[in-house]
Amino acid sequence: MNNRNSTSQELWCAQRFAMDNHPPNPRLHVRGKWFFLAAFIFSCFLFWWIPSVLFRLVVHQADAVDNESIVVSIVGLALFIAGYLFPAFAWPARPPSPQMLDACGGFAYKVTLLLASPALVLSILFWHSHTGHDYIGADPIPFGYQVVLYTHLFFGFMFFGSADPRKEGWRRILISIALVTLPRLIISLHWGRFFLAQAVVPALLMAIARGWISFSPRRIFQVVVVALVILFVPAMTREDFSLGQGDMVQWFAQGSTLKLYQDNTDLNLNGYCPPLLVSITAKSVPYVLLNVCIMDYNAQSMPATSGRIVTVNDPKTFQGTLGGAGSNYLLDLYLSGGILAVFAGSAAFGFSCRRFIGWIGQPSLFAGMWAECLTRALLAPRGELGYVYERIPSLVLTTWLVVLIVWAGRLLVIDRSKGNEAAGLAEVRHKPAQFPESITGTPFSC
Repeated sequence: MNNRNSTSQELWCAQRFAMDNHPPNPRLHVRGKWFFLAAFIFSCFLFWWIPSVLFRLVVHQADAVDNESIVVSIVGLALFIAGYLFPAFAWPARPPSPQMLDACGGFAYKVTLLLASPALVLSILFWHSHTGHDYIGADPIPFGYQVVLYTHLFFGFMFFGSADPRKEGWRRILISIALVTLPRLIISLHWGRFFLAQAVVPALLMAIARGWISFSPRRIFQVVVVALVILFVPAMTREDFSLGQGDMVQWFAQGSTLKLYQDNTDLNLNGYCPPLLVSITAKSVPYVLLNVCIMDYNAQSMPATSGRIVTVNDPKTFQGTLGGAGSNYLLDLYLSGGILAVFAGSAAFGFSCRRFIGWIGQPSLFAGMWAECLTRALLAPRGELGYVYERIPSLVLTTWLVVLIVWAGRLLVIDRSKGNEAAGLAEVRHKPAQFPESITGTPFSC
């Protein structure tokens, strides 16, 4: 038993030293990369090709999407995969000290608990106010509600991204995920399904990337069930989906964005700024205040992104997407530089997603941000490419602001304890380091 205890002690000390002094290299082993790639391929199949399959092979009707658009989408996906699998050099980044990571994670957990009740109350109020209203014509989520809900999400994933179950235990991690998910589940019953996916998918991706979820036939079945719930349950509660064959074909056809790409490759952009650039910088550049690169949209001045331009240019393309006609990242790239931009941009898009997967595989205050980017990437076949990256500058600045607040709080605590520090310093120096107990109940010491 003593030999076993000694071996466990040495292993724990070696692992702790490696974590503190040599952060994990995401190039060595990236968990979850195949899961995300499979999910992205499924997303392309769902939003691009299912309508064509149904029209051509099931109901045998004319398909509005031509063969050329389908070929472009297939090549674009192939280049995304090539960029995603392209070997890349490691970008070493030393994370904050374990003490600061724990302090910021603890602060984020407390804020998550604090905002849980307001977020739940607001979600119930929103659900009640939209009961019986049509999904398309319903009023959007009030700005004040969005501030509370997104702040709650931000701190929830800051804690989740920095958490280590060996230190935190699973209870706090599961509580944080439940508190973040429940308000969004309630809202999604009368709102967009992405509102729910924004909480569930990042948590799932981080859990897989860190090895907390090991795949088995049962686990794969559970993931598929979660995906089907996110896709179909909100649509059923909004009564914009039914199980009849004709209704299902029409429902999938409305979600197709290859037709949107095909019809708008010659979109007139005279008088507009490059829509991809506007989309990427929409959350960091105050276009409305500067009165540049904006357009009238729903009686408001808004940044002129491709989705809004398409909606205003052809209102008939508004097919059940609450914010307008939607878009397609292939269209964003095509409008920026033609077919060559589609191919080069798809490869660069895949390359960046692979980097995000590597970064969420280790405890970090930024892991939740990268996981949210990956979640948005899964919707890029039906959305703007800039939507994937638009929040990165603001979230990085906000995260560092939180770090500064926690750091300042720690300095205040240290300053207040200086009176007792001198008296206890001698005792602390001679006190052996404390480590987790071994299986025999005897404390480790290196």
